[in-house]
Amino acid sequence: MLSTVSYGTLYYAQPLLAIAAEHALGWSRVQTSLAFTLALLVTAFVAPAVGRALDARGGRTLLTGGALLGALALLTLALASSYPLFVTGWLLAGGAMSLTFYESVFTVVGQQTQGAARTRATLTITLIAGLASTIFVPLTSALLEGGGLRQALVILAALLLGVAGLTWRVLPDYGMGTPGGKRPPFTPDARLIRLTLAFTLARLVTVGTGLQLAPLLLAAGYAPALAASLTGLAGLAALPGRALFVPLLSRLGAPPLTVFLFAQLALSTLLLHFTGSHATVVTGIIAFGLASGALTLARAELLAQHYLPQAFGAANGWMARPVNLAQALTPLGVGLLFTWTGGYSLSLLLMTALGCAAALTLLGAARGGFHTTAVETRGGD
Repeated sequence: MLSTVSYGTLYYAQPLLAIAAEHALGWSRVQTSLAFTLALLVTAFVAPAVGRALDARGGRTLLTGGALLGALALLTLALASSYPLFVTGWLLAGGAMSLTFYESVFTVVGQQTQGAARTRATLTITLIAGLASTIFVPLTSALLEGGGLRQALVILAALLLGVAGLTWRVLPDYGMGTPGGKRPPFTPDARLIRLTLAFTLARLVTVGTGLQLAPLLLAAGYAPALAASLTGLAGLAALPGRALFVPLLSRLGAPPLTVFLFAQLALSTLLLHFTGSHATVVTGIIAFGLASGALTLARAELLAQHYLPQAFGAANGWMARPVNLAQALTPLGVGLLFTWTGGYSLSLLLMTALGCAAALTLLGAARGGFHTTAVETRGGD
């Protein structure tokens, strides 16, 4: 519930809220986009500190605080009549995202349970949170149409307040391990560095390709309704991708399966280059969505196999910074690339190459094998 409402109110509702703010307050698309980019940068930069704090204190207070911070952010946006206050609201939202999105939630799940039970729990969370856009895009649209921007923001804030209360009531103070105590500085090993590089490259591909999918189809002559439906198909395919991950994990193991997913990501992006064939494009979109969805679980699984619960947050937070930075900066990068080239061909080829690089990078990390190591003696950033 926490992840679903947080993703819905703080992430998927943003484009609609931005357009409403532009109409109501007279700001430009550059101004609203900059504020959201700054929020994503906050999420990236505070990720290591959040991971360390979760290891030390558990998730009850921090995840509840994240939901409260998200509500405060939306209320700040509701009151914003000046651009600095608007930016402040989104900066607060960035902090809330870091405390309520997958990285933090998966850390807390790892503190509560391990093994197959942890894998099933993360699958359940991602399947439900995967519906966040399906729920909150039409909900936000209806709220904006029915009562305007400020009323919509207040209602979304109220939903986060409700989730905060539920989180506080449901989560125990701490899970496996002992909270508190001084923890030595976290030092990433070579395998974590390679994992981080691989998933950062993959995030460049998923964000870069996802952002360009609808414009690519429109430029190729697809009708707007068809382009929108095919773009939505990529998100819909992520759900079965996550459901298939668990049975495939037991058969193949996490490292080989993740290498395959990276390769699938690269191939699917290459297929999108051939817009003249509808069948090829649909195949590429489905394969892209399946791989993107499964990689959310693959990242948590690989980290859990290499780090004990007491240090999972520090490792996950260390990885989250470059991955989230890639997510924040990719829109600017692909926009500049389109401006320079006037098309999508070079961009898609670049995304394909990055997907291949991610697969090769993970192959290098997997040579030493993955096993759970007692790295709780290492701390954070």
